[in-house]
Amino acid sequence: MDRLNESRIGAVLTDTFAVRASVGTASSLHAQHGVGLLVGLDSDVTVTETDGARVSGRVVVVPPHLPHAASCPGPTLGFLYDPERASHVAVYSRLRGGAFPLEGRLASRFGAAVAAHRASLSRPESLDGLAREYAAWLAKESPRREPDGRVARVLEALRDPAVDRRPVVARVGISQAHLQALFVRDVGLPIRTFQLWHRLLVAVGASARLDATNAAHFAGFADLAHFSRTCRRMLGYSPTALSGGLLQT
Repeated sequence: MDRLNESRIGAVLTDTFAVRASVGTASSLHAQHGVGLLVGLDSDVTVTETDGARVSGRVVVVPPHLPHAASCPGPTLGFLYDPERASHVAVYSRLRGGAFPLEGRLASRFGAAVAAHRASLSRPESLDGLAREYAAWLAKESPRREPDGRVARVLEALRDPAVDRRPVVARVGISQAHLQALFVRDVGLPIRTFQLWHRLLVAVGASARLDATNAAHFAGFADLAHFSRTCRRMLGYSPTALSGGLLQT
């Protein structure tokens, strides 16, 4: 579990999820390879899609690859789940075909959990515990769906963005075109974009101990500008904005 900011804790990054506790949310239009779960502590979260459609609620679920912008005027918890390692969360997020507010009994449980940890939401262990608890609740609401075995082998190998995908693809034993089609079907994006997403996560994690330029180079980006563009496109923030505005310890 990495702390994304050493002086103002309020975010953690693991292999399965990332959590950011911020004083407010105002992302630009972006599409992420991850399930978004946005929780407003004192105010509703609003998610706006490209066609202008809006959904609001104290807890809003955003499925992977949905272009959207998110805003909340007050303290916000943002959870981002890996759709392969938390496939039950991904299946649940796709139930309505777009972003939707959590309602009823499940929304009440989420709210009660946040209230119980309100005084410690800037602590990594509290954020980590909430993320795991939320995922466990969503697992009971949705069946687990596994990808094709060949896709699963490629997924595991390509989690290291520095890996050359060509020999990985060759070892699968089917044509590149067939594998690409299976990959898009099961993962939702091309292999090359999947590697770029994980390169971004490596860079964001490295920002805990390196400046933005060195974090970009560490993760394999050509330069800081490429890292910044990718961060805005896939997460809705610049690297600097992503590390700012965190809840204080």
